[in-house]
Amino acid sequence: MSSQQVFVPWDAGCTWYLVRHGQTEWNRTRRIQGQSDVPLNEHGRAQAEALGKRLSDVRFDAAYSSDLSRTMESAELVTAARACEIVPTPEMREFSYGEWEGMTIAEIEAQAPERLRRRLQGRNEDFAGPGGENTYDVLERVHAFYEQALQRHGAGDRLLVVAHGGSLRALLVCLLDLPAEHFWRVHLDTASLSIVRSFDGSGVLHLWNDTSHLASIGALDEEE
Repeated sequence: MSSQQVFVPWDAGCTWYLVRHGQTEWNRTRRIQGQSDVPLNEHGRAQAEALGKRLSDVRFDAAYSSDLSRTMESAELVTAARACEIVPTPEMREFSYGEWEGMTIAEIEAQAPERLRRRLQGRNEDFAGPGGENTYDVLERVHAFYEQALQRHGAGDRLLVVAHGGSLRALLVCLLDLPAEHFWRVHLDTASLSIVRSFDGSGVLHLWNDTSHLASIGALDEEE
């Protein structure tokens, strides 16, 4: 180890608890949700409650949630054991998929096979569904939230962020200072927990896509 390297104390950073919302009927039936306001189903509520039990001893200094109902309800269930104000955060909404929202992959394939192929295989950062957002659009608004959070919070703070697969990927890119092309190289299951520690604009990943708290209620292989 170089003599110039310095260990950073654990409590010098900010801890981010990243949670994807619980399951919805559109998750279960593999329909693209995007910014459509689809509520949790019963299984999704049970998932969020299970995660809340896992995190019952964690004191959150702030709790942020996408303002869509599936994330707000997930956040309420996760924080039910403690008094915690949940801040609705539109910047953490899911991708807008435009005209594709509410459709299955099979329906889109029948309607626009070449466009779907480009979306699924190319993972082009500048590509968007018809009338929707591309990766850079999502990164821009999530980065705005990230910068605001850095200004509001400091060393030792624990932040809960309940959001979506797309917006949480974007937040990970911000936290770990990753290139935009890494956006699609990670996956998040419903009601999963990830933990990142941030220190002066750089981050360390401690846990990713953990769903061990869901073992007792079962899981579903689902699309985003």
